[in-house]
Amino acid sequence: MFKIHSYSKPQILLICSIVMLCFTYSSSGFAQTNNYLIGVGIYDVTGQIAESNFGGYAQLLHRNNGIRDRQYARAYVMQEPNGSPVVFVCIDKWATTQSVNLAVIQKLKARFGNLYTDENVIISATHVHVSPGGYSHYGLYNTSTGGYWTDNFNTLVNGIFHAIERAHNNRAPGRIYYNTGTLTNASINRSLVAYNRNTDASQYNSIDEEMTILKLIQGNQEVGMISWFAVHPTSLTKNYKLCSGDSKGNAALAFERLKNSSYGTSNTFVAAFANTNAGDMSPNLNLPPAGNHTQDATGPGSNEEESADIIGQRQFSKALELYNTANTQLTGSIQAVARYSDFSNLLVAPEFTGGTYQNTCRAALGISFMAGAEDGRSGISREGITKPADYGLAIDRCHAEKPIAPFFFIGSNDNNPATPKILPTTLMKIGQLGILAAPAEFTVMAGRRAKATIKSVAGTGLTHLVFAGYSDAYAGYVTTREEYASQQYEGASTHFGPWTLAAYRQEFKRLAIKMINPSANPWPNPAPTPPNKSAPLDVSAHIFFDDTPSYWTTKKFGFITLPVLRKRGFGDVHQDANSTYQKGSTASVTFWGAHPNNDLKTNGTYLAIERWNGQSWQAVLYDRHPETKLTWARNGVANSLVTVKWNIPTNASSGYYRIRHFGKWKNGWNGNLSDYSGSSRSFIVN
Repeated sequence: MFKIHSYSKPQILLICSIVMLCFTYSSSGFAQTNNYLIGVGIYDVTGQIAESNFGGYAQLLHRNNGIRDRQYARAYVMQEPNGSPVVFVCIDKWATTQSVNLAVIQKLKARFGNLYTDENVIISATHVHVSPGGYSHYGLYNTSTGGYWTDNFNTLVNGIFHAIERAHNNRAPGRIYYNTGTLTNASINRSLVAYNRNTDASQYNSIDEEMTILKLIQGNQEVGMISWFAVHPTSLTKNYKLCSGDSKGNAALAFERLKNSSYGTSNTFVAAFANTNAGDMSPNLNLPPAGNHTQDATGPGSNEEESADIIGQRQFSKALELYNTANTQLTGSIQAVARYSDFSNLLVAPEFTGGTYQNTCRAALGISFMAGAEDGRSGISREGITKPADYGLAIDRCHAEKPIAPFFFIGSNDNNPATPKILPTTLMKIGQLGILAAPAEFTVMAGRRAKATIKSVAGTGLTHLVFAGYSDAYAGYVTTREEYASQQYEGASTHFGPWTLAAYRQEFKRLAIKMINPSANPWPNPAPTPPNKSAPLDVSAHIFFDDTPSYWTTKKFGFITLPVLRKRGFGDVHQDANSTYQKGSTASVTFWGAHPNNDLKTNGTYLAIERWNGQSWQAVLYDRHPETKLTWARNGVANSLVTVKWNIPTNASSGYYRIRHFGKWKNGWNGNLSDYSGSSRSFIVN
């Protein structure tokens, strides 16, 4: 039987006070204790939006000429109240190059001492292909971006550093929930020929449909969200010219709009849509017929922007659903272990290779690499070109079925390879969640096997694992041994030979052992140190001066009207907006402007859509909103035409609007930069 106790009013108040001290209520209604210190931060990393190469498609002439939406670094600092912090950063970029990672760690050390190191900081890229690139210190990646772009490197390094700094500065007691779910209509396996060779292919779906989210709360205030889902952000194609975060960037911005985030302050809600084992996961759901080595994959939209919006919306909707229902709290220790290893020469134990010792190889790319993947065909070569595994010289035999492409033995100079060989792996523990970070593009099955390796180690306390690819450096793809043998694009792009995945699995197992027992040393040799390479020659287009065109007009002098020559002003309208627009249509205005790279507008904007609120003009949209687009075009030698377009949503508020543009122009005589702005006529939206 249950005995019912009666309490006096003072006793009831005391009990309530104790409950309030012990528990903090989240917005989802679950009462939990604040067990961690949590901080979040965001900072702009967009870079040059004109005459600068993108990273990702390896197209030498893939240069930008404007912006669709801004790209950001999103940082999360988490620690036990008396413990050491860990940091997870998600950047809207093609990759985190080793040069960027080392530079960020150096800046953190100068600011915080040894609090943040390359052991407890993960910098993971979304792998977007239309964000300004050229920020590696290794030759392979500078060749593919047309060279090294100093401004893009500095903007990225500073942005990541400031995002972490903001997260550090606003740490407060809080808690973290996690949730998982499935998303099946936002990706497709673009390399089924390789995937189906896996001995366990039939045991799984050919896509990684799992989405994992974290919900971060300080006290009663929701402050952050991280979503991990495997898909290439390649809806925007190799022909697209506007800077964008693609589908993952769109999803993050949509989530932050929902939470009323601000981007110029330290205290705001931060939402990251990070990537995982997306090596063979495509967002382009309309794959070309099998064996077609020239046609690009498309869809699901009628054009690439619509496709990016659809895939982004699907990720956003699933993440929001999981976020709103997250109720499993992360509890337990927070720690991280990491190590550098020379992946060009690792001896891999039999347990990872099927029974014999094997070696990784000096880096090389296969002939099928030149074909490009289904998301962006090169028109050169084809997939599936193999050779007998035991054919050729020692380096050829090391790479087994991969015939090395001409000029792509990128590790031939062992002292100065064209791609990094000393690479980091990290295992980060946040309560019962484990994050495996690696500097490569793992296929879906390669990621599964890496996580299975951690699961096989008893005593880690990890019940759920997330794979974070594209982290802390970049060195190509990682496939399973079976996938590698077919030499599709992904296998041909696996730098260190057929046992690359086995080597990563071995490193992750050693990290798990080290995490369980910090005094253990499961490595036979001391860890190598990555070289801190000097920056290559900057190839950024130099802006000597900006100008505007002259035009003839007339002026009255007394009783005489004479022609006079005048110059346009910076910000003058070249082609104005219409007087009225219907919802669902596109408003457009073209200004006489200046080169956008005079001012990267970091944490700012090149444009604004303003609405008249009855008393003043109020900005409602900026260049981070994908409903807007800014396109830059050179006119003559030094003149610039800047076109701003606004795709007016069908649910836009009716009223008076105007379009504005902001920039700086450069004086050719003294090099000074001066602000300018321009405004369209006001127009009605019905």
